Amino acid sequence: MNRHYNLLCVITGVMALFLLSTIGVAQQKQSVKVEAWHGLHVHAVDNGEETDINLLKDTMPPTLHRSEDSIPAVEEDTVVIGRWRIIHRESAQGTSRTDIYRVPKSEQQHVFTHWFAFDFGWNNYHDQSAYAGLMNVDPSVKAYDYSAQGLYTFAPRPQGEQVSASTFSLIPEKSVNVDIWIFRQQRFMHNNRLGIEYGLGLWMNNFRYRQNITYVNQGDHTMVIQDSVSFKKNKLFTEYLTIPLMVCVHLSGRGDQGFQLKMGANFGYLFKSRTKQVSDARGKVKVNDNFNLSTFRIAPELVLAWHSWSFYANYSLTPLHQYGLKQYPYAFGIRFNGF
Repeated sequence: MNRHYNLLCVITGVMALFLLSTIGVAQQKQSVKVEAWHGLHVHAVDNGEETDINLLKDTMPPTLHRSEDSIPAVEEDTVVIGRWRIIHRESAQGTSRTDIYRVPKSEQQHVFTHWFAFDFGWNNYHDQSAYAGLMNVDPSVKAYDYSAQGLYTFAPRPQGEQVSASTFSLIPEKSVNVDIWIFRQQRFMHNNRLGIEYGLGLWMNNFRYRQNITYVNQGDHTMVIQDSVSFKKNKLFTEYLTIPLMVCVHLSGRGDQGFQLKMGANFGYLFKSRTKQVSDARGKVKVNDNFNLSTFRIAPELVLAWHSWSFYANYSLTPLHQYGLKQYPYAFGIRFNGF
């Protein structure tokens, strides 16, 4: 612990010297020299004591060690953080050197893990509800399927008022898809050209409605009514705990680098859902419920990846609701592939 503390003190001290030199208030015996030399090289002098820090590019340790022969070390501390290495050496003459470098990925590596990937995009749905048959429904009959009778059960209207696709239309630019992937791992075959990808994350959709509709809990089922209040914001939020399963094909590069084409599907389980409405009459109202949403969702996905970034598009094979409305969500956007 003391060695790590001393290492952090050295790094903090050199950073302070660098700041002092840049604002012109360093004392006479203080100096900092920065060079782009096989990475970033920082040489600092403070009251006769010298300190070197090297921020190197991907470098194998043997190469790094050969460059340090000019500073015979009497004490050495090493900190390992993933592929990053921080090595601090001190000599009997009072000089010290700290090297910070990243070990390159092995040519034999076939498993690559990325943490905390993040998606941002837009979502909508393909509406195939049975609006055309609403003229022939029986108001006294309840149905819990995707027929016109089931649609009337889910979204009843007084005689003379009709439900149509425009009733559930969305504001496209405000209907956003945000996903957080706790991890995504790729496993390639020995040629590093073909592999699979899997992971775990939260798949979240925001459906921002144009019309003043409201989800109403009726105990054993949910209804959607036309509300009398004018909403400034009216949205349905869904969150699915999701496992992606993809096949990965390298178009160029190797490992998790270069161009990749990924094809597969997301398998989700409903984790959370709520509505949020904002109006002058009622203020801000949030309601948590399952709103007749599908408990499970399966959505094929196509991804084109380039190093740390990807473009994704998916289409759900499962309707958004369990009966009544037959709407198939889809989404597209940009993915940061994680750390």
